[in-house]
Amino acid sequence: MRNFILTILFFNIFESMAFAYEATPESKKSFAFDVGYCGVWRSPLKNMDFLSQYQIIGDDLYTNSVIQKIPFNYVSGVRGMVEWMSGPKNSIEAVYTGLFNWRQSGSETDPTELLYVSTLPYTNVNWTDFYYFDYHYKSELNSGELSYWRHVTPRYVDYFSFSWMLGLRYIDFRDSMHMKIGTGSVGDTGYVKLANQMGGGQAGLEFQANATSRFTWAIQVKGGAYANFMTRKSVLGDLGDTVNAVDFKTGRVYSAFSLELIPYILYRLNPFYLRLAYDRIVLFNPGFAPLQVQPSKSMCDVYPHNYVNFQAVYASIGFYW
Repeated sequence: MRNFILTILFFNIFESMAFAYEATPESKKSFAFDVGYCGVWRSPLKNMDFLSQYQIIGDDLYTNSVIQKIPFNYVSGVRGMVEWMSGPKNSIEAVYTGLFNWRQSGSETDPTELLYVSTLPYTNVNWTDFYYFDYHYKSELNSGELSYWRHVTPRYVDYFSFSWMLGLRYIDFRDSMHMKIGTGSVGDTGYVKLANQMGGGQAGLEFQANATSRFTWAIQVKGGAYANFMTRKSVLGDLGDTVNAVDFKTGRVYSAFSLELIPYILYRLNPFYLRLAYDRIVLFNPGFAPLQVQPSKSMCDVYPHNYVNFQAVYASIGFYW
């Protein structure tokens, strides 16, 4: 009998702890946070000319690109959110998404020793006529957001809710490509490092539908405009790496933009909730290290690319009161 009474008391206490907030509607809660897993797919880099090859046809000399595409694997990271609600129609939200790291490597050989890497405007650098080429590419992505949400119709009250958002966003997206060339036992190394530090504003809309008292599905649309502080560091060794024939750092500010679509579902079990989401974001005008080394481009400048696609899924658990 004693064990039976203790068991009943335990489940009563657990139910009280887990569902004590049930009497308080979600629309009247003032604080929430969640943290969870996030996985990202990234579109490949295409149309690259960082490694070229001479071709002699008759009396004519031609060049063609040897490596035109770098694919990327699925990588894992984290996502965290903190939200403060001053009332049913206003909230401040801070979001961090990041710790994404991509790695890729490859190599090419040419027995005729007609491989070369463009070093413009440094024409006296001996990065031509070599046998092998190795590269190691890596990149990192982190993002932070601070947003004000205006809920035109309060959330979790009626069947539907509509909100708009204004906020700030910072995106740190950087990569590097380390290269090694050579003929036989003689070789040189070099690298190109590039950083995109984007800061600016964004705006968005959200439509929310409450299918049941606990289950919600929603869709967010966001757009952002940023100043992209892009910096590039290039180093190329020569004469068996005894000297740095190229050692140059430069930077420039470009405009950048983003478009983002986030459908998600939310299951509320007061005071906890579960979130599952898909996030598709297109980032326009970033720079990439492999695309800086091309015959038509100077080592003394930094250049943007047209866009990159990210597709993410994340699952998180949260708490609010």
